[in-house]
Amino acid sequence: MTRVTAIGECMVELSPTGPDALRQRFAGDAYNTAVYLKRSRPALEVGFLTVTGTDPLSLQMRQAWRAEGVDDGLAFVDPTRRPALYLIETDARGERRFHYWRSESAARGWLTALQADGGAERLARSDLIYLSGISLAILPPDQLEPAIDLLRGLGRAGARIAFDPNLRPVLWPSPAAARHVLEAMAGVADMVLPSRQDLQALLGLDDPRDQMEALIGLGVKEAALTAEADDCLVYDGRRIVALSPPPARAVDTSGGGDSFNGAYLAARLTGSEPAGAAAQGLALAARVVEQPGALIPA
Repeated sequence: MTRVTAIGECMVELSPTGPDALRQRFAGDAYNTAVYLKRSRPALEVGFLTVTGTDPLSLQMRQAWRAEGVDDGLAFVDPTRRPALYLIETDARGERRFHYWRSESAARGWLTALQADGGAERLARSDLIYLSGISLAILPPDQLEPAIDLLRGLGRAGARIAFDPNLRPVLWPSPAAARHVLEAMAGVADMVLPSRQDLQALLGLDDPRDQMEALIGLGVKEAALTAEADDCLVYDGRRIVALSPPPARAVDTSGGGDSFNGAYLAARLTGSEPAGAAAQGLALAARVVEQPGALIPA
């Protein structure tokens, strides 16, 4: 069976349901992608590499993963830590603003836990490893290069690596540090799944085609670049193809990119070419942004 492992952080999500009410759910960019990937192709074996606490919210979180069919065999435990929390605000166009409480997040220790437990050998059994810029940014600074080296070695050993830059500037000590990681991962990853907004900040380029050409210059082998309501650009190693997204009435863009990534990767793992996979990703993302929350009901 084809196995996928997503690496990252699952958090407690609070989103408004009225003037004086909040809904509690569990979400996080890499976890969201794992869920949408599993929903898109239930036959795939999907796991999540992270760290949680042993508190009631951590236990509820793990129950939510299992309900989605996401395996927690590489989700380690640190009883001294708890999950991060974030609050979503959305404007009239569905654009979101996040407020985070994550400085003591258990997930920051994912590389330490992986190495201490001998989990790297189990991770190496994955056919595809997915992570984002956030997955790396939450690590202690001295663990960034070891994490990239680990991924490079796993790629050389046969695992495919997929990477979404998913920039959160507040998590990085400087723009240069975030760009360094993009440049390093461009040479490590088999698939890069950026947004136009992220590449505007990381590369200083506004036009999606210029951004894609820059990625190719960095050594990217395959990429799907999403550009909000504009065309999605797909590079398959030979040419750049533009795809128009289906119309969507956005209520909440949380999870739009994560759902695109999940559907794209699921399609690629089951035989679709990059352009066809991107079409499936765009179709799912259009449905997701029309509903509140990063994870819409299954």
